[in-house]
Order: sequence, then structure tokens, then C-alpha cells
Amino acid sequence: MEARQIVGWNLRRIRAEKGLTIEELGHEAGVDASSVARIERGTANPSIGVIEKLGRALGVSLVQLLTEPEAGEVPPKPLPAGRRKAR
Repeated sequence: MEARQIVGWNLRRIRAEKGLTIEELGHEAGVDASSVARIERGTANPSIGVIEKLGRALGVSLVQLLTEPEAGEVPPKPLPAGRRKAR
């Protein structure tokens, strides 16, 4: 697995575990939501600075975003589509 795919995998997994949308994470990190989506899909090659911003917004270390998934680990599931209910 390539480094950008590892980062995307971990980013999506952690974001979903925390129940954040791509837009919410992008806003918290100061990164465009479309960039976050491309990073999660493994099609973008983010700088270490962007990875650091995303990690801070998620409250995790860089190591957690760069750790390769275990063999046979199930890919993270997406959050339900559509808008969230007003809080």
C-alpha cells in the first residue's frame, strides 16, 4: 500500500470513528473539504503540513495517520449520506 493510501485509509477511519463529516474536518483543520475527500480516496499527495493539520483537528498523532493497516483489516465504512439533523 502506498503512503498516500495509508494516510487516506487512516484519515477516513478516524474521522468516521469520531462521527465527523468531511466538511467538519476540513473546517476544523483549515483544509478545503474537497482536498480532504481526495486525501481519503488516496488520489491526493498531501504535504506533511496538511497531514499535521488534519491530525491536530482529529486529536491524533502523525504516527496514527501513517501506520499501515493490519493485513486483512476491513476498510472503514463511510458515514450515512445526506445532511445531518440540526443540533
